[in-house]
Amino acid sequence: MHVLPMILTGADATTCFAAFAWGVKGHFRSTGEMPVGMKLTSLLSTVLFLVFLWHMRDGVSAFWLAGLALFTASLGLFAAAILASRASPPTLAFDTDQPSFLLLTGPYRYVRHPFYLAYVLFWLGTAIAAHAITGWIAPLLMTGLYVEAATREERKFANSPLAAAYAQYRTRAGLFWPRPRTMIAG
Repeated sequence: MHVLPMILTGADATTCFAAFAWGVKGHFRSTGEMPVGMKLTSLLSTVLFLVFLWHMRDGVSAFWLAGLALFTASLGLFAAAILASRASPPTLAFDTDQPSFLLLTGPYRYVRHPFYLAYVLFWLGTAIAAHAITGWIAPLLMTGLYVEAATREERKFANSPLAAAYAQYRTRAGLFWPRPRTMIAG
């Protein structure tokens, strides 16, 4: 068992998770009490992260460097999304607010939900770095939650005064992944 890869992987993953936890309290806004869906998402992600750390006691997979790369990409994308939205932070996942603005700069130029993409990259990193097949449960469950949250947000925009602008934005930016032409034109 190699200790350095375990330490690096655990530290990098913990840094990402801590940044995401900060985002919930320190960046995103809420129109009231934290939505139940967000509470459940936070609880499930905490449990799954602890399971990942538990798996780390057995060491890391042979692909731990790929996990580190995904953690780094995740944190970079998260930071870029924070910077792009710092003047107008989005609401928490599962909030029922009516959208009053569109974010179109930074990673929002390419994807409509860069925070969710950052989280998906993180969970993929945990699955790749963990030395357990059960590590793949986390990205599957969490990606399903993020797709549900994004779908709800898409409906909120479609039923808001921003519907036309958002429909046009959808033609340029992918849900979680950039559209090929925007990557070239960007």
